[in-house]
Amino acid sequence: MTPLSEDMKSVLRRWNSGALDEIERARVSRPTGVHLTGTAGSGKSELRRELSRLDGAAIHFTDSMADAAVVMIVVDASAPVGRVEVEQWRAALESTPVLFLVNKIDVHRHWREVVSADSDVVAECVPRSVECTFHPISVRLARTGRESGDAAMSAESGIGAVADRLGALLLQAKALGSQRKYAAAVQDCATGARASIVARARAVTGGSDTAELRARRAQLVGERDDLGGDRRALLHNRIQRVRVESLHAAAEDFRALVAEAKRTIDGSGRAELTHLPVHVAESARGARNRADAALTARLRAVETDLGLEPLQAESSVADAPLDIGEPSRRRGIEDAVMIVVGASAGVGLGRLVVSPMALVPAWAVANTVITLVLGGALAWWITRSRALVADRAHLRGWTQESLARVKSSVEQHVLSRILDAESTLASAVATADRDAAARIDVALAEVDAELRRLADHRSALLSACDRDLSALERGLERFRGPDRGVFVAPEPVHVSPKRVEPFDEPVRRSQ
Repeated sequence: MTPLSEDMKSVLRRWNSGALDEIERARVSRPTGVHLTGTAGSGKSELRRELSRLDGAAIHFTDSMADAAVVMIVVDASAPVGRVEVEQWRAALESTPVLFLVNKIDVHRHWREVVSADSDVVAECVPRSVECTFHPISVRLARTGRESGDAAMSAESGIGAVADRLGALLLQAKALGSQRKYAAAVQDCATGARASIVARARAVTGGSDTAELRARRAQLVGERDDLGGDRRALLHNRIQRVRVESLHAAAEDFRALVAEAKRTIDGSGRAELTHLPVHVAESARGARNRADAALTARLRAVETDLGLEPLQAESSVADAPLDIGEPSRRRGIEDAVMIVVGASAGVGLGRLVVSPMALVPAWAVANTVITLVLGGALAWWITRSRALVADRAHLRGWTQESLARVKSSVEQHVLSRILDAESTLASAVATADRDAAARIDVALAEVDAELRRLADHRSALLSACDRDLSALERGLERFRGPDRGVFVAPEPVHVSPKRVEPFDEPVRRSQ
């Protein structure tokens, strides 16, 4: 037998681990016997009995298709076999001579078309078949002819031609059986190895091993392209919003303070007015602290939105002095005029009150005293009330002016902090973007290096696949050609030379 080349052995060992053992088993095999198979209801059992009862027939049937010297496949003449059935018999067709028996030609008149169709299907599905001959038979005619002693009917059944062909194949199998099994095993194992090589090459060229890396690279490139622009726009938007919200909140807070101070002044007495400056100063300090705390919270939110670590230090505005002083008041000419007007008004009111007492002469002295006392009391009350009204007006103006100065300083402080924060955050964003770009470049370099490594590996693997396929082809060339005697060309469909198929006579049916 033709030995395997060393290159082919190496390829089979890499791509089909059990191939060499299978080939060795086929090489040392000694096929014997006949394996009978076929489709359900085709009459296999009846055919086996008829073949066993032929005169001089000593046919040994075996249950192993792989060890059989000849395989007999029995099908029904009612319809052609399908590709699925032929695929089941591929191993036998490619390694062993096959007798394809189309049974029940006495029942089905279109058996000739069925035989032709079966031949075409086998030739198409198994182009490497060793030797396959087609025999139209009728087991029922053979049994009837044997029982009735009708030699013509027995000859018409085709069983005799099958027995003759079977004997010739069994004789031929002694010389070529092992070689055919060996060549078929080589072909089958080479086909399996070739399929593995092609599948591996397709998997490599399909890019499935680099799809994830390419997706990762596209993601990194997109992230690098989006760096800076989005976060700078977000920073500008958030800083403008912080500026608007902070100034508006501070203005609303101070407006509420002014309104509350006015209500307090309008309802306060002289003693309460003395404590009002301290209360206004505390309220202004609280408003300033609230504005500063709210700004700090908003800047923290901006840092969170930008994905940055906390950068802003806590403000020390709580310890800063307030631009607010004491409500000093200088007495002017209007105060003197008010005293004179109050005194005159008091005296006039006193005289008006005691004017009825002037009619009694005895009360003349008392009238004068009462007038002076009452006038003085009224003058003191009017003067003091007018002074309280003046003090309230003065405190309202002082409160409004002082809170306006504090509000201006708070707004200046807020704007200054916002400007500093914007500069700091912009620098932090730029630094973070540079760091992110550096990390992305490192990741891209790693991905590109892995892609290059996979490309080199793919190229080397494809070259190795090409070399292995070439080695398989060179090894299989040793099993081709007429001098090797491995494959016998399939014979055309034929029947027994004896009178088997009466084309022009009606089919005889058994009784």
